[in-house]
Amino acid sequence: MNPSISSENSTAFPILPVTKLMYGFWPNWISPDSYQPNWNCLNYVCYFSLDANSNGTLNTDDIGTEYYTIRDAAHAHKVNVPLAVTCFDQDTQDEILAYHGNELVINIAQKLQDLGADGVCIDFEDVRDTNSLIHSSNTILMQNFIMALHDSLKNINRNYHISFCVLGNVEKVYQNSALSKYTDAVFFMGYEYHWSTSPETGAISPYNDPNQLDVDDSVGTLKKYYPADKIILGLPFYGYDWPCSSGEPAARTKGEGAIVYMNSAIANADMYGRLWDSTSHTPWYKYQSQNVWHQCWYDDEESLGLKFDYLISAQLAGPGFWALGYEGTDAMIWNVIKQKFSRR
Repeated sequence: MNPSISSENSTAFPILPVTKLMYGFWPNWISPDSYQPNWNCLNYVCYFSLDANSNGTLNTDDIGTEYYTIRDAAHAHKVNVPLAVTCFDQDTQDEILAYHGNELVINIAQKLQDLGADGVCIDFEDVRDTNSLIHSSNTILMQNFIMALHDSLKNINRNYHISFCVLGNVEKVYQNSALSKYTDAVFFMGYEYHWSTSPETGAISPYNDPNQLDVDDSVGTLKKYYPADKIILGLPFYGYDWPCSSGEPAARTKGEGAIVYMNSAIANADMYGRLWDSTSHTPWYKYQSQNVWHQCWYDDEESLGLKFDYLISAQLAGPGFWALGYEGTDAMIWNVIKQKFSRR
């Protein structure tokens, strides 16, 4: 049995003197029975996720015994465990922000205490500029929600870690410097520049690319609103395999791309031949199956290492990872992370 822990008994671990903050999402579909991360390379393991409902309640269907196993293992390694609170439906987002933000704050605070968690990451993506229900700016409504969340949680436990996710296009609702007063970090999702239904093949996480929006462009925008030392550069442990029209880069896709975990992509590249795109600074490979071309674009130790160097030079808070488990067991990427950063 896994008893809940009250806030009096579960104080989030203070940040240790570190070179960089390191933040990984642990999705509920990755079992701790078959996977453990390199705990010494992490400060935060964010459990994914609790879905926010339109009335401000939380769906806890993904909280089971494995959550407690992960939480207890993390705490044994002095790693904090925030909870991801997600909402990807724009109508639901609008209803929460217009009418039920306070209820959601109350329910988040209660769940953190019930579940012995150490903070929250709000993952509301692609939020509308204007609320469809009350026709007010969602920028202001989001600010009110994050401010209320900050004040409520910090009043309960000043060590609770509060963050929110931002897409590569930096949605207008998050182009608001006032939010920086009410968050400990901004998790910038430095991936999905090409996505599963992209019309053409290309890099998931392009860097220093003169031909398209890329990671450093997005960071430049974020720095207009947030201090660099609050920006976590989230990086992908995955890629996409698209059926496509040819074996050339930027080929027209002919169907939805299938997600490929990084460990599988690296193994496949060894088999098919690893290619390097010098424009986006990312690896890829190609092959044919039943007379149909496929391309898989992904990240590996080399491409992630370049972005690690970039975030150090840009003085960002540190790296983040979507998602823990996608890199596989005893993955080489942790050796790169240990070389670039130190937690203890």
